[in-house]
Amino acid sequence: MNRFTLHHTKRSRALLVSAALALSALTPLTAGAVDVPNRNAPLEDRAMRESREAVKNSQWERAVALLQPYLRAQPQDADGHNLLGFSLRKLGRHTESEAAYDRALSIDPAHLGAHEYRGELMLILGRRDRALVHLQTLERLCGLQCEEYLDLRRAIEGTPQARPKPRW
Repeated sequence: MNRFTLHHTKRSRALLVSAALALSALTPLTAGAVDVPNRNAPLEDRAMRESREAVKNSQWERAVALLQPYLRAQPQDADGHNLLGFSLRKLGRHTESEAAYDRALSIDPAHLGAHEYRGELMLILGRRDRALVHLQTLERLCGLQCEEYLDLRRAIEGTPQARPKPRW
């Protein structure tokens, strides 16, 4: 082996060792990490937090005004669509409310709140049979004792709820 090849080989090994050390130093930072797209969580959290606060204060128009732009930016948020459906239902905008619940359920077919609230909307619309379908779905998803099932069952039976709880 000539002097040039020996020098080149030593240099290559040194670079490989340096690279390996650099990568091993990063391993604790990336081990177990999941590649999740940055959805700008602080802004999303703020929009949903403000929407929930508006609903809590029965400010249905404000909730709708906050949720519509949010959902244009985050169309796959089932909770957001459920909250929009709830707010629209409270405003008497039943067709829009039904579409929002349908969207929530198309994103997450097991969304308990959307099943309960869509079932309640079906009762308002005089479609008790459809409300019963949602009750059966809730029974299958969460059993006979989950709050969503119990609340929808009470609504179907005409029994007043002890205290309404928002589920979004």
